Amino acid sequence: MDVSKKLLIVIFTMFALLTVLLIIAAHTILLSSYYDLETRDTIKNTEKIEQAIAWEALSIDRTARDWGFWDDTYKFVDTLSPEYIESNLDDSTLYDLDLNVMLFINKSGVLVYPMSVDLVNMTNVPVPEGLLKQIDSGTLTTRENTDQIQGIILLDEGPMLIVARPILTSFGEDPSAGTLILGKYIDNFYISSLEERTQTSLSFYTINEEMPSDFQEVFDEAASNDGSAVKILGSDRVAGYFMLRNTTGEPVALMRADYPRDLYAQGKNTLGYIYVFLLLSGLVIGTATKFSLDSLLVSRLITIDGFLENVKREKDISKRLEVEGEDEIHRLSKGINEMLSSIRLAEQELKAREYEKKFILDSLEEMVVLRNPNFKILWANRAALNNKDLLMDGAESPAADSPEAPDTDNIPKSRNLPAPDCEDHELTSSEGKTWLIRSKPVCDEIGNRIAVLETGVEITERKNYEIELFRAKQEAEVANRAKSAFLANMSHELRTPLNSIIGFSDLLYEKVYGELNPKQTRYVGNISNSGKHLLNLINEILDLSKVEAGSFELHYSAFWMAEVFAEVRDMTFPFATSKGLKIELEIESNLPRIYADKERILQVLTNLVTNAIKFSSENGSIRVKAAQMDSFLKITVADDGIGIAAADHEKLFKPFSQIDSSSSKKYQGTGLGLALVKKIVQLHGGTVWFESEAGRGSIFGFSIPLPGRNE
Repeated sequence: MDVSKKLLIVIFTMFALLTVLLIIAAHTILLSSYYDLETRDTIKNTEKIEQAIAWEALSIDRTARDWGFWDDTYKFVDTLSPEYIESNLDDSTLYDLDLNVMLFINKSGVLVYPMSVDLVNMTNVPVPEGLLKQIDSGTLTTRENTDQIQGIILLDEGPMLIVARPILTSFGEDPSAGTLILGKYIDNFYISSLEERTQTSLSFYTINEEMPSDFQEVFDEAASNDGSAVKILGSDRVAGYFMLRNTTGEPVALMRADYPRDLYAQGKNTLGYIYVFLLLSGLVIGTATKFSLDSLLVSRLITIDGFLENVKREKDISKRLEVEGEDEIHRLSKGINEMLSSIRLAEQELKAREYEKKFILDSLEEMVVLRNPNFKILWANRAALNNKDLLMDGAESPAADSPEAPDTDNIPKSRNLPAPDCEDHELTSSEGKTWLIRSKPVCDEIGNRIAVLETGVEITERKNYEIELFRAKQEAEVANRAKSAFLANMSHELRTPLNSIIGFSDLLYEKVYGELNPKQTRYVGNISNSGKHLLNLINEILDLSKVEAGSFELHYSAFWMAEVFAEVRDMTFPFATSKGLKIELEIESNLPRIYADKERILQVLTNLVTNAIKFSSENGSIRVKAAQMDSFLKITVADDGIGIAAADHEKLFKPFSQIDSSSSKKYQGTGLGLALVKKIVQLHGGTVWFESEAGRGSIFGFSIPLPGRNE
């Protein structure tokens, strides 16, 4: 598949995914927004119906106030004056007031004058028994001048909107003479009237009726959510619910208002337009992008690809690519042209180097011979042709491009020559010269041998030099042993003056012969410290010389390793404390007594612990362990110091050899300590080893044989 088709697939896939994402986002956001708008609109319209019922209750309450706060009514409750009845309470009063009941109750809570009509049939009817029972229970009677009772009560005849007001004088200053109760049924007639006024389809159910499923589902929500709720009834209807409560605030009925889902339908239509717009936009933009990329990118890449194919097919690197423009592709074409120029120059340089190689090979004094896997000569340089008697049997003429083709007819047969896989061997020419011949296989990428390269170097002078060097080595060893013997014999002469210098400087430092000023005291201390350091160095040199001269003696005795550990701890404690280091000693239980030179074992362990302290960071720890391993005592000293790099491991245990030998090295020393440690342990018949890694500390250890039995 070419780039153009791949680009087409990628572009339209990308725009398809982008369009789908935009559609999903629009669907989610817009539908959610329209649903929220629909919910708020439903709640708003439902509140209007709820307000209409509230206005009905307010109208009845105003009527109750007009009748209850009237001096004539105040007198009527006590006197039941016929004149009041004839003037105000005729048969048309309730019809005019659009009320079903009007009840006058005296201050004792006794119903003194009732009025009850059926507004639909225009007839007088008895006062509902349920209403009378609530009057008798006192729930509908007022007690204070400011009392007001309002709500829906459930009667056998149906729910009734009740308003109760105290009966007072016009100024409301005298005590209440009783209670005036006005009521109106919330019946089908009233619901129809309310539907006509609000242009809304209404449904009404009380709690003592069996409610439809949707009423049951939202009842609890309406009861707890400020008395209202919204529910989707289908794809084209939405309903708002609100709760009606009794005189004590308890829910007694639920009313539903149905509305068409105009907003939601409008939102879905809008979404349809958006979907079409997004699809068309994606298609148009994707097509335009494809053509633009074809024009700006793909066609030019095809030109470059065709050019490279022609160069590959014709193997003509003199051609040049021409691409118009000032962008990256144009710079790419320039880069290809520069690369072709570089290849051409490299080809010319390669030919020149091939000539140089031939010239150099012929100029070498060493023999260079290339053989095939069957060990036949392919080519040889001039030096090899001048020593034909050294070439191997079965030689063939070299290739035509070799530095010089040998005359294979005049090449003698070889005598007992090794196989071509041999690395090195020496041959002597007829002239008496010695040659070192090295054979090396030449392999391909998968390891198969494709040729054998032989090189030969005349080593006559080197062989003679090696003989002289061996003789010089023997003489040096004799001189070294004489030197070691001399140093061992001079130990007393070297130590005596140093001990005198150290002794007298210590006497002066301790002011035995008189006071010194601070500068003199400091200088005398420097003399003492330098003398002690020099004495220790001489002791190590003399000990090492004795070992090399074979005059080093060990004084064996039986002792406990714990004694040596205690002495090492006491000697190294001040040095460790100055760096905040902790020395941890661990001796295996039931360790037998040691039979060795105690002073030398102490010297070895002190040297290792001192090195561990010297190369450890502050506030670390030094761990010294002794344990029995088979018939040997194994002692290890571990630290968390700077460690030793792998490249420096070979420098350890060599006299006068240190990892950092520069004059400004951080850690002072001569490099004799570890060398002497190794010699002392080996004289005991033991071994020394170490483990170390740069930056991770070191572990030095040694082992010496244990006696056959406990001493």
